[in-house]
Amino acid sequence: MALTAAVLLLVALMAIELLRTAGIGPDTFVVTILETALVAALIAGFFFLYVQEHSGVSELSQTATHETERSQRLSAILALGDEVRTTLDVDKVVATVADAVSATLDFRENAIYLLDTEREAYVAKAAVGGDADYNQDILGRSIPQHVVEGLIRDEFRRGNCYFVDHTTYEWTEEELFYFPSGDFECAGPGCFHPEDGLFVPLLDHEEHMLGLFDVYNPEDGLLPSATTLQMLEILANVAASAIENARYGEAMRQLAITDGLTGLYNHRHFQEMLGNEVERAERYGLTFTLLMMDLDLFKTVNDRLGHPRGDEALREVAAVLTREARASDFVARYGGEEFVMILPGTSSKQATAAAERVRAGVRAIALPVPEPPALSISIGVADFPTCGRERESLIAAADTALLFAKRAGRDMVMRFADASLADVDAQMLEALAFHLENADIETAETFANAVELRDGFGGNHSLAVAESVTRMLDELELDEVENQMMRLAALIYDIGKIGVPVDVLNARGELGSEQLDAIRQHPEIGKQLIESTVRLARTIPAVLHHHERWDGTGYPDGMKGEEIPISARVIAICDSYEAMISDRPYRTALTKDEALAELRHESGKQFDPDLVERFIACLPDDASAGKVAKGPAQATHEAPPDAKGAQKPKRDAPPTDEVLPASDVPPPSAEPEAEE
Repeated sequence: MALTAAVLLLVALMAIELLRTAGIGPDTFVVTILETALVAALIAGFFFLYVQEHSGVSELSQTATHETERSQRLSAILALGDEVRTTLDVDKVVATVADAVSATLDFRENAIYLLDTEREAYVAKAAVGGDADYNQDILGRSIPQHVVEGLIRDEFRRGNCYFVDHTTYEWTEEELFYFPSGDFECAGPGCFHPEDGLFVPLLDHEEHMLGLFDVYNPEDGLLPSATTLQMLEILANVAASAIENARYGEAMRQLAITDGLTGLYNHRHFQEMLGNEVERAERYGLTFTLLMMDLDLFKTVNDRLGHPRGDEALREVAAVLTREARASDFVARYGGEEFVMILPGTSSKQATAAAERVRAGVRAIALPVPEPPALSISIGVADFPTCGRERESLIAAADTALLFAKRAGRDMVMRFADASLADVDAQMLEALAFHLENADIETAETFANAVELRDGFGGNHSLAVAESVTRMLDELELDEVENQMMRLAALIYDIGKIGVPVDVLNARGELGSEQLDAIRQHPEIGKQLIESTVRLARTIPAVLHHHERWDGTGYPDGMKGEEIPISARVIAICDSYEAMISDRPYRTALTKDEALAELRHESGKQFDPDLVERFIACLPDDASAGKVAKGPAQATHEAPPDAKGAQKPKRDAPPTDEVLPASDVPPPSAEPEAEE
């Protein structure tokens, strides 16, 4: 305006000047006034131009700042999208998004709730802002579905956000219980009030609500702008997409580890979880137990009722297992009609009680058919670390116990440590060798201890033999590999007795030729059991030849002198000595002097004479002095006491399973007659 006036004045001045030149213009005073007005108009015009330009520059600056902030927020949202898109953990997605909302949009408090359809409630999965205790209180809090969705109504809608204005809406008592007012002050009109609420629904690809943003108390104190609401919508879309993706990934993973028929975990996931449990127990010195379960004669159920009814039976069994399992237990279908259960922090004795409940539960299953078949289950029990320290060895132990449960009559629970009392035939031995293929040292040792129980006298004979062997190793000066092999061999050398009938092992009196043949097969049986087991194969010479004799009259190969592996010669001496100084039901233990005298008597005949002296030299002075009762040990078929109760070796009797002097034989009756 001022600039226009200045221009008009300038034109007027020019016109006056022309008139004056022609001698007809106004006087000097008028001209002066017009010039002054012209200068003032020019100054005002230029000032106006300056103000207008400055305003434009300021506006452009504000626009640039706004666009920069918007660009930064969009960049942050894009980075967030890249981060959560590849995350398959829903909780991690939610926590990351909640942090982004707080950092990007400057809200002091925000929480994210996800819908739990089973509970019909929205559950807080993330909370940011406030103090740590408050955030912890928020996490896990559930709000009834109808309360949340009651606030997502059209009257509050602003785009895809929902703003509850305290000036136009009065919260219900129930709503205030779940969304209480904050303790900050409102700065006045146009500012966020403690009784206001701002919610952004998280919608899946079908526009179904799967969660909710609850944002509160903006740092600038102002009501949310259109830009802020737009950014919240974008963040909500990113979060909903990432949550859907994570849930889909979790569903796919769950599908990959779940048995489709029973709903239990599958074989592959069991192997993974067992490996993890072994590692955890090893690291922290814990124990756990593995149950291996197999339905008995299940083929008959399928044959009689058909596979659909058989599948129904498997689902019923799975329901029993799920019902009996604790929250910390792991249950899976191993394959076919086999199931497994891992029980952390549980001894084999405690696990056996749980297994009995499972067995009873399976027996109680009644299929909805006329005259339903009786279902039963056999269960093998093996615990860590007693029965094995590796995944494969524990499976081998539990599977072996299951094999014996089947052999013992089915529908029973068998601990691996007790899997010894059933007689086995050639087919059973072949299966047993297969089951022990992946056994480790602990598995083999536990099984060998169990085999000792077949003799009926119990005890810790193999442990005593192992102690004697360990003492001799210092005298022999072997390399460490040989020492380790001999220590292991001393624990499992009689493992082949699993193939000898229990009645033969516990026979009293003279053994017949068939009984002797059965006993003399146990070294070969032991070899068959361990030869395919990588960790135990190096003990085969000791296991196979510990009944050879120095004079060549032993078995199974009739080796003589130093042809006999040194490990077998050492074990023969230690085995005999520990047997002689142990009590038996039919005789008391020999004294140390009596046992040593017997070893020297057989030196050069049954035993390596040099090793006999080395063995005697390494005995501690008080070792087994007098009559030392080691407790019941394995059956030795030793000679009966004479009429006065003194031990009298029966050297003319045929040799039996023991390397004791010429195979003494226990008495045939409770009142043995004195020998001639």
